[in-house]
Amino acid sequence: YMAYLQGQNKICGGFLVDFNWVMTSAQCYDREILNITLGAHTIQRREKSQQIFQVQGYYPHPEFNKVTKKNDILLLKLKGRATSNNNVGVIDFEKTLSNKANDCSVAGWRDKAHGGTLQKANIALIDRLNCLNNDLGHNDNMICGNSSSAWVPGEGDYGDPLICKKKARGIFSYSKSKGLSYYTRIACYAKWIEATMK
Repeated sequence: YMAYLQGQNKICGGFLVDFNWVMTSAQCYDREILNITLGAHTIQRREKSQQIFQVQGYYPHPEFNKVTKKNDILLLKLKGRATSNNNVGVIDFEKTLSNKANDCSVAGWRDKAHGGTLQKANIALIDRLNCLNNDLGHNDNMICGNSSSAWVPGEGDYGDPLICKKKARGIFSYSKSKGLSYYTRIACYAKWIEATMK
């Protein structure tokens, strides 16, 4: 389900939520996104598992705020449909708010300087008050978590999925120091997602 988004001047992550739809961060809304690669492990190599698509339509949340990162969600409609196989599949996302399972993970490529191989970090979710203590701009439509993994998401990882219990719960939006990362809470946008993907 992982998607690698490459543009003229932006690299982002994303994830396949239907065979012709990718969910990512609105920070990646850039008409210069040229290709979306699915089924990749090492992004610098052309692997047989890869499926590459162009974007047919860009659907950023209409109230996305570049400064506060509020409503940081973007849907991309692919030109064509992905083929389901051992390397490419759709991931389900949470449609109702859940506080169950605080042990989650995030995966991404960041940039080619890190070898271009898919990385993974374990994320321990933090309660809202502690999120606010670390970032006063934090809002109810976001979740935050801590990681002590060697690789943690940063710039170039916008759009990477936060996975809890095999479902996408969040979209990586930004990070603070000490391995603290912030995510758009997908369930808060379930109605908008459904209406957009109709």
